[in-house]
Amino acid sequence: MFVHPIRRAVITTVDEQRSLSAVGDAITYRYNDDAFDRVIYSESHDEVANGQARVPQEISPNNPKDWYAQKRSTLAAAMIFTAPGIPMLFQGQEFLESGWFRDTVPVDWEQRHEFFGIVRLYRDLIRLRRNLDGFSKGLSGQFTQVFHLNENQKMIAFHRWEQGGENNDVVVVANFANEPRYNYVLGLPAEGFWALRFNSDWQGYSDAFGNFLSMDTRAESGEYDGFPYHGLVSIGPYSVLIFSR
Repeated sequence: MFVHPIRRAVITTVDEQRSLSAVGDAITYRYNDDAFDRVIYSESHDEVANGQARVPQEISPNNPKDWYAQKRSTLAAAMIFTAPGIPMLFQGQEFLESGWFRDTVPVDWEQRHEFFGIVRLYRDLIRLRRNLDGFSKGLSGQFTQVFHLNENQKMIAFHRWEQGGENNDVVVVANFANEPRYNYVLGLPAEGFWALRFNSDWQGYSDAFGNFLSMDTRAESGEYDGFPYHGLVSIGPYSVLIFSR
């Protein structure tokens, strides 16, 4: 209920054909009313073996290291580490291993040097998911609400929390379109300052990325998306932002 909608969303070539409703359902799906009764991933042996390709190859068959492959495969990675569930990586995924998996062909470990920035992106997502800095506990919480879903502009935002409150609320914003969004209005679950903790378009992750100027935001009074507060965000194409208080 996670891998197939997320893979379809990032592999689909035409933005208008992506289903954000399917992405939203994949994010919030639960077994036995427990957020951690499922393993979530975009690549596994079942998806990348026996002639089936890895995500970057599916995105850009002729050049699985290009901008589209990097941007949309990391978009999928950000969904893995921010959605409820137990995240799982398949070997080599963190440095854009392409082709299809075969027991007789080893992973090209040299790519971890070529794509050291992508490795860092995965490391930063894991750090946030584990709450190692103490401000992203919501990413390991039981509760998730997709509060914003715009099929026309391919924007989605969801709230993760455990008990709620400062150092617990996390908001994830994802742009599944090949166009940036400027001063985009979103509801926010609490008033005040929201710090930007992660921007997948940061050029430190890849020279190919745009280094889009996404910034912290401030939630002000005014109902939006079912919340009593709202704020403005700017986000690059095929990018994910993570905010917390």
